[in-house]
Amino acid sequence: MKRRVLRVAGLVGVLVVVIAVIMAATNGRLLPAGQAVGSNGAQPSAAAGVKTAQVERRTLQVTADLEGTLGYDGEQKVGADLAGTLTWLPAEGSVIGRGGRLYEVDGSHRAVLLFGSKPAWRTLGPGVSNGSDVLALEQNLKAMGYARNGMTVDRHWSSATTAAVKRFQRAHGLTADGVLDLGEVVFLPQSLRVTDLPAALGTRVGGGAPVLGGTTLRRVVAISLEADRQDLLAADAEVTVELPDGSTTPARVSDVGRVAHAGEDTGIPGQTSPATIDVTVSLDDPKAAGSLDQAPVTVHVVTAAHENVLAVPVKALVALLEGGYAVEVQAADSSRRYVGVEIGLFQDGWVEVSGAGLQVGDHVVVAS
Repeated sequence: MKRRVLRVAGLVGVLVVVIAVIMAATNGRLLPAGQAVGSNGAQPSAAAGVKTAQVERRTLQVTADLEGTLGYDGEQKVGADLAGTLTWLPAEGSVIGRGGRLYEVDGSHRAVLLFGSKPAWRTLGPGVSNGSDVLALEQNLKAMGYARNGMTVDRHWSSATTAAVKRFQRAHGLTADGVLDLGEVVFLPQSLRVTDLPAALGTRVGGGAPVLGGTTLRRVVAISLEADRQDLLAADAEVTVELPDGSTTPARVSDVGRVAHAGEDTGIPGQTSPATIDVTVSLDDPKAAGSLDQAPVTVHVVTAAHENVLAVPVKALVALLEGGYAVEVQAADSSRRYVGVEIGLFQDGWVEVSGAGLQVGDHVVVAS
């Protein structure tokens, strides 16, 4: 056995390269652990200046890298219920919040954004029947500070509601008659970031013709994940997003699509690209993305993690001719012995190892 071990030691430089190739080819996945063999007999120390590293306890992870596109979530569209000639539109990229002007017709007739889950469908004013649109309107009037004189936020239109509406109309350049014609207020779930202007100034609009398109302000990463890899991501899973400048920011999977999209024609007869599902990842800190839009990013997904395991530098591994791996441990008196090990996860130049007699703080020889 001693003769075979010495023979192996002479091949360390070549075999370390082989190990590195194996690691790259497997993308850090668990390699089949060979039989743990090696010599525990002390060996005389080689020339002075042998490079060593300490055995450490580490948490090692395997990650998968997925390509994604950083952008904004939630498509929102605004149709013109106000009839007339378009005389004002917001600029692309502008953000319109609650109480903001969406568009204007005929020089003064304008539509104002309010928050609500359902679109407006009727004129609102005194005598209107109870409804969820009345409730949404009163919630907005209160949030914007127009609900005075004891207005109750409910589904019922009262005289206090009329007074609040008049204050709102005066503040937004509308005729202060206490009646909101269909189109004067537009309910959207949240603020609108304008990305599309399908109608130009001077166009005659009305009847719900589209005038604005946009998104919410929520920063997300969209991933087209190959359907056969959907087990990589689950809803609410924690991931890390690498931005174009190389910085990283924590994120979480917010949605995993259930419907697969058919693959596209690759241009090769009879071949199509793999089917995909849509995955949405939300940034924990949206500000980390700055103003980036439609930017390519990389999403790092942890697929396996081993905590508090023994680890050594990859260059400390010796591949044995009879199969398996070993590390060469150097004692305080500079004598050295081989310890057979089984290997696990690779990460950042370190590898998980286990072997009888190997412990934290041991010095192992590292190939230079």
